[in-house]
Amino acid sequence: MTPKERVKAALRLEKPDRTPFMEWWFDNEIGKGILGKENYTREEIAEAMCMDGIGTYHGTDAYTEKLISSSGREFEGRGLLTDRSCLNMIKLPNPHDPSLYDNIKRKVEQVGERFFIFTGMSTGIDYLMRGMGLDNFSYALYDDIKLIEDILDIYSDWAAESALEISKTGVDAIWCPDDFAFTTSLMFSTEIFREIMKPRMKKVIGNTHLPKLFHCDGNIEPVIGDLIEIGFNGLHPIDPTAMDIEKIKNKWGDKICLVGNIDLSYTLVRGTPDEVKAEVTERIKKIGYNGGYILSSANSITEYCPTENILAMRDALIS
Repeated sequence: MTPKERVKAALRLEKPDRTPFMEWWFDNEIGKGILGKENYTREEIAEAMCMDGIGTYHGTDAYTEKLISSSGREFEGRGLLTDRSCLNMIKLPNPHDPSLYDNIKRKVEQVGERFFIFTGMSTGIDYLMRGMGLDNFSYALYDDIKLIEDILDIYSDWAAESALEISKTGVDAIWCPDDFAFTTSLMFSTEIFREIMKPRMKKVIGNTHLPKLFHCDGNIEPVIGDLIEIGFNGLHPIDPTAMDIEKIKNKWGDKICLVGNIDLSYTLVRGTPDEVKAEVTERIKKIGYNGGYILSSANSITEYCPTENILAMRDALIS
């Protein structure tokens, strides 16, 4: 199988020739260490790591403070969408502007015949949570829930039109990052999710024929059934500190492909290469035995992972 065929089979809940491997994000410093050079392409690191998928990204402004660390890395500060008077500051690009999708089309043209190409794009919830900030969002749930709906409508309408345009690029899937959970629970009730979030997610997802993967850190077990109903084909990252992947496999493994679960709290960060190999081997054996599993970390490959542990992840996969 080609890498593209391998991922497509897993998303169809079929068993490919081997478990596919792809990451939402691969830190540049780790890539430099593996390849031994400053500049490289995504396909070069994919080849070196035996990864089957390559990401492109489509997004807009979340309206947060921008902070710069001493090392020069940019971080987000507080959200700026604090009340209804801030709605007028939200100015999004025209989702039908062809130039917004040039990076996606270029990657599809370059390596799309061989690799599975996905485009990362929020359904709108990520922009809502970052733009408001958790404190303002929580107060608004009580004081002005219509403000939450109005902000989410702006972003989800934009995302729905963007999904339509992404579908024309030749890309293989849309991967939606929308974090709204703690390690122990959702950041709001299931009732709020089903009343406010779910219909707007469905509007976005319903605007594309492509396979859809969903990313949310934390414990989202109470709404996995809803995500399947919305139309998602893959679930990522299934953090082992928050959810039991074996339980999820047994309950929903015949309905949605599971992606991730290689521990970033200990194994990949502070464990030994042998511990990484053991965990990867166990996931493939217990979760990927009949297909419907894509190997991935429990979030992304971060700069604080030892290079030897990332290589051990690959070595366990292909051994």
